[in-house]
Amino acid sequence: MNSYNRPKLDHLFLRDGTDYLKIPLSDIQYIEADGNYAHIQTTDKRFAIKRSLAAIAEELDGGDFVRVSRGLLVNFTQVSRISFAEGVLELNNHQLKLGKAYHSDIKARMPRL
Repeated sequence: MNSYNRPKLDHLFLRDGTDYLKIPLSDIQYIEADGNYAHIQTTDKRFAIKRSLAAIAEELDGGDFVRVSRGLLVNFTQVSRISFAEGVLELNNHQLKLGKAYHSDIKARMPRL
C-alpha cells in the first residue's frame, strides 16, 4: 500500500509480552533510537521495538511527530518549552536535547506571533 492510499494513523498496536496494546498516537511522548531498536515512551509505559527510527519517522510522516535530533522523534503536541539557546526541549517531566541541524524544522512547526 503506498502513502497515497494509506489512511492517516491515529494509533499503533505495540507488543507488550504476548499481547498487543492499542496506543493512541497522542499518548506517545517521544521515540528514541537505540541501535537496531527504538524505544517508544508513552505517558505511562516504555516499549522497545525492533525498527529503525528512520522507518518509524517515515511511517509517521505528516503527523505531529518531528525529528529533534539524530536519535529522537518527538510528539510536538506534547512539547511545553523549547530553548534553542540551551539546546533543549521539555515535554511533561522529560528534558530532551536538540540537534542544531534540526532547529529550522522545529521552528517551522512552531506557531508563534
